[in-house]
Amino acid sequence: MEKFLVGLLAFLATMFTFYGVIMRYGFSYSPEWVEETVMYIIIWSVFIISSTLAEERGHVGATFVVERFPPKARRVVEVFTSLLALGFCGLICYWGFQIVHVAYATDERSLTSMRYPLWGAYLSVPVGAALILGRYIKRLYRLLFLFDPSDLLETHEMSRPS
Repeated sequence: MEKFLVGLLAFLATMFTFYGVIMRYGFSYSPEWVEETVMYIIIWSVFIISSTLAEERGHVGATFVVERFPPKARRVVEVFTSLLALGFCGLICYWGFQIVHVAYATDERSLTSMRYPLWGAYLSVPVGAALILGRYIKRLYRLLFLFDPSDLLETHEMSRPS
């Protein structure tokens, strides 16, 4: 679902950008709404797809050292890092929703002539963190209750031919 939504958003951003280029260079008219709208679409896309990266272990990590540990030690490290990620994402969700609430309550708007309400853009941060939080809850559950040593393999290791 997330990949489909991000694909749709990327398509919209591409079409809006194409429209902006055609209008600017073909008709000497530059619609102001295009750049800001595309920027907000890209921001939402990044935060939505970040949870998929967490699921597929595509985020940057110190795997060079951890991969040399035996499976039991790697499992402990993975549980610990998952707990840290849960705490971090929880804080980002909490404070992100606080910021969204303040922006909504004060009717904070962008400085451009479009005057977009900024709570919509700010909302992408806690929503993305909540999606990542869900992925780490799933990962922690698997590590604690449904453990399979192959879960410790990195994505690039799993895709290599045997």
